[in-house]
Amino acid sequence: MEVFCTIYYICSYIQTIPQVFKLLKTKSSNDYSLWQVAVGFFGLLCWSLYIYTSKQATIVYVGTSVDLALTIFVDVLILMFYKFDKTKKWILFKKKDNQVGASKDEPNKEVEKVEEK
Repeated sequence: MEVFCTIYYICSYIQTIPQVFKLLKTKSSNDYSLWQVAVGFFGLLCWSLYIYTSKQATIVYVGTSVDLALTIFVDVLILMFYKFDKTKKWILFKKKDNQVGASKDEPNKEVEKVEEK
């Protein structure tokens, strides 16, 4: 069964290589979803905690360590090259007439129009 574990880790490493090259070549990561990056990192962190707190074969410890290091490396690159738009405003909800407000209970307050894309 360790063969399948080895195959998994090799495939995991190979799939990371194009991402690293693309990030380094374009120096842009705005086409990456930050939610996907955060959820993927959290999932791998939970997996790593499980692996390190249970008895596993050596290949699993080594593979998980390398996988975690590669993921951290790619996530750092993504965050380094991500262009955060400081002009965007957080929208809590949209009203039916395409206006943005902070609360449903305050219809008399001024609201701003959201541009259609």
